[in-house]
Amino acid sequence: MDESMADPEGDDANRDAGAAAAGQAPARPDRDAAHLRSKPKPWWRRRKDTLGLDDLMVPCAPDRRHCTAVRFVAWAGAVAVVALSAGSLVAPGAIALSAATDSVLDLWEELPGELPMDTALPQHTVLLDKDGKEFARFYSENRIDVDLDHVSETFRDTLLSTEDSRFYEHHGVDPMGVTRAMVTNSLGGERQGGSTITQQLVQNILVNNARDETEQSVAVGETYNAKIREAKYAVQLEQRLDKDQILNMYVNAVYFGHRAYGVQAAARIYFNTTADKLNLPQSALLVGLLKGPVYYDPMTYPDRALDRRNTVLNVLQRRGAITPDEAATARQSGLGLDPGSVPSGCADSDYPFYCDLVRDEILSDPAFGKTQEERADRLSRGGMTLTTAMDRKAMAAAQKAVSKAMGNKNRVALGTAVVEPGTGHIAAVVQNRAWGEGKGKTEVVFADSPFQVGSAMKPLVLATALSQGISPRMKLLANGPYYSRLDNPPGGFHNYGNKNYGNIDAYQAVRASVNVYFVRLIERTGVKEVAKLAEKLGITTIPTKKLHGKEASLALGSYEISPLEMANAYSTFVSGGVLCRPVTITEGIRSDTGEKIPVPEAGCHQAIDPSVAATVADALKEPFNPAGTLGVLGMPKGRKAGAKTGTTNDFAANWIVGVTPQYATAVWLGDPRGGAQHPLKKVKAYGKTFRDLTGSELAGPVWKDTMEGLHKGLPAEPMPEADPLTSSVAASRSMPDLRGLGVNEAITALLRNNLVPVIGQKTSKPDPRIGKNVVTKQSAPPGSSLAFRQEVTITLSAGSNTAITVPGQP
Repeated sequence: MDESMADPEGDDANRDAGAAAAGQAPARPDRDAAHLRSKPKPWWRRRKDTLGLDDLMVPCAPDRRHCTAVRFVAWAGAVAVVALSAGSLVAPGAIALSAATDSVLDLWEELPGELPMDTALPQHTVLLDKDGKEFARFYSENRIDVDLDHVSETFRDTLLSTEDSRFYEHHGVDPMGVTRAMVTNSLGGERQGGSTITQQLVQNILVNNARDETEQSVAVGETYNAKIREAKYAVQLEQRLDKDQILNMYVNAVYFGHRAYGVQAAARIYFNTTADKLNLPQSALLVGLLKGPVYYDPMTYPDRALDRRNTVLNVLQRRGAITPDEAATARQSGLGLDPGSVPSGCADSDYPFYCDLVRDEILSDPAFGKTQEERADRLSRGGMTLTTAMDRKAMAAAQKAVSKAMGNKNRVALGTAVVEPGTGHIAAVVQNRAWGEGKGKTEVVFADSPFQVGSAMKPLVLATALSQGISPRMKLLANGPYYSRLDNPPGGFHNYGNKNYGNIDAYQAVRASVNVYFVRLIERTGVKEVAKLAEKLGITTIPTKKLHGKEASLALGSYEISPLEMANAYSTFVSGGVLCRPVTITEGIRSDTGEKIPVPEAGCHQAIDPSVAATVADALKEPFNPAGTLGVLGMPKGRKAGAKTGTTNDFAANWIVGVTPQYATAVWLGDPRGGAQHPLKKVKAYGKTFRDLTGSELAGPVWKDTMEGLHKGLPAEPMPEADPLTSSVAASRSMPDLRGLGVNEAITALLRNNLVPVIGQKTSKPDPRIGKNVVTKQSAPPGSSLAFRQEVTITLSAGSNTAITVPGQP
């Protein structure tokens, strides 16, 4: 970039490729607009005696006879074509003289002229909340597209009068400007350039889209060959787009310094206004910056900027674009800076942690590209306006509850996630930390980070049991210590406070969060089956394939899960068993055209049986029973809810996950440095000190305050009720009649009823009426009550193969 202090008096101030850009501007006020915007007739349709250098900038006519006229000015034409270098013109005449006149236009027509315009210039990615209000944006280049009609006429007049006064008359290359620059530079005068706005646009397009080294050299524009190719691209571009389209691209791309690309961003950065409100002094300052955004930076070098602005005003006056009085008034004004800003990234957002979730979704979801590189490039280039599920009301309610409990400087952290059942929409994520680095700050989203969940895992064990046909009314002895046939901790499994409960059912076990009951229950369901159901409910952090099937502690939440995944898993219990992938982005459009773009799919589907989901939801009301773990806390005011607390070993963390038909909310409480090293033995909150915290004491009140804020103004919807058939499944289902069935058919019937087939080694007495491999007897009579995984021995007919292997058995 030419950053000398000389002030160009013409329209061709040279641009460096990084600052080159595309623009637009209307006709000057001292000329008839229609005249300025009308294109001259093609040169081959004019009289030969009217040929000018501009004629050389268009392709030769189909009638090659007219090329004879060009050959008369071949030397001048070669000079005009070759001598387009901005600031590097020395002695192009020698090059021109060495070229055969017949080949000048042939060479011109053989040059490629189709610009690579598939990739747009980098734009902003704008994030909107669910109501369409912006809360964050990303950009690599601060460029905000604006229509030409929304750029002030004053700015357009100033731009054209200073930069390219013959913009509406030339065909992309201005021979008059080229010739003047050639003569001035050849005579040793102040180095000048001859590039038009269209040529500068060509450079800018190639800076972003160059497909090879040749196009990269054109973007830099430092050689004669590069300038010739640039000219050809400019001529072709003017055949492809009209003048206003080219000018519109220019004003949105040209660089003004301070990371401001385009007039809209520049208006905001320097004057905290918009492009349609730019006045004469402001327009002159911005146009003056085009010569050297760094050298004339008004914030760093105000004197230089003022001189440069006044030079632009002088040019406008001399060319009749403004009156002497207008120029004098504008010169007397100061720079008038009122620096504004265009926030970029999550650090500048009022909702940085939610913003970070959106960014991660863009970078990880195939909707934005097949590879990580493609998605990163998509985010960098922007040009998207994305509507998210973020609910400011939900965010405010959750943040108020978190801050009320602990503030932002507590050594203990709180992370809250809120999901809408049936949609997967993430309404809110908050925590008691500020965004950034240093004490009391973090850039880790706790709601999306996995932690041990403790007893909040127990409803998933219950859901697995119900899916297998086990009745929630099945009673199990729940006294400790209990030594499981699975893995055991030292001293066996105990209930909280070493309390014994005797024979209880699942409702009682959920109410009091009885450990031994759920250890016994996972013995019956199978460890891997619980892990598989958790996976069905969207939980991704349990290593299902690596489990050996003995990990009874899975029932008590020994594996790490994020609050976001827990809230979403619980949401299926109140959505009829429908699971949706949690998503932040709900809709997207291209910022320039308004065209819809693909966004991440929530993929809602039936994950578990509706009756199973309803029964778990019904059981989750039990902790609010006066004898339950949340009996003192109580349900959110004015509505029914279900919830389950969780406390990990040695008070490493506290949880509560709870639901209504409208919202599922999970709250995690722990020390982010590590719960094992920094347990919740002594915690200050709500203005007092808590010792040996459980989920109901601190996480519980935060959850309740959050839920009451979320539901304010919403109607109270009823919680699901247990399905009678599911609740009494053991009594309502009976032993099938297997007699007369083939052995394979009988085995299948038993397995489908969660029964264990056993093949009797002795066969029945021979009977000529019965063939081989047919069931003749069964140990449990048809119609009798079922017990989960009850063994049923079947006797086969004489001559049958009794060495049949039953699936799942050795």
